[in-house]
Amino acid sequence: MLIKERIANDLSDNLFDVNCPTRRYFRCWLDGSYNGEEHYRRNVAFIQENKNNKRRMRSFVISEFVLYTACDSHCSPSYAAKMIKEIVPANDLERLNDELIEDALDLVEGM
Repeated sequence: MLIKERIANDLSDNLFDVNCPTRRYFRCWLDGSYNGEEHYRRNVAFIQENKNNKRRMRSFVISEFVLYTACDSHCSPSYAAKMIKEIVPANDLERLNDELIEDALDLVEGM
């Protein structure tokens, strides 16, 4: 399967369903399951520090989602970002960003 097809397949799920595999694996990315405890700690620190700053949280989740997609698809982050923008309809990207922010905030809920 080509990288583009793999990314398209991952993004074809209902990304607005909190339980879709892509969202669940993204939460695993945030919780350090992919890159270890240091990544988890950096994510938690950033989220706790910026949870009330929508602009910074938006930038954070976009960056992390691109890095997750690149890692999962074995491609460069720039190619992953290009494919995400090409595959996800423009009017859905902002809604997806909001959903990913909620996923990130869930990581620190109750801390």
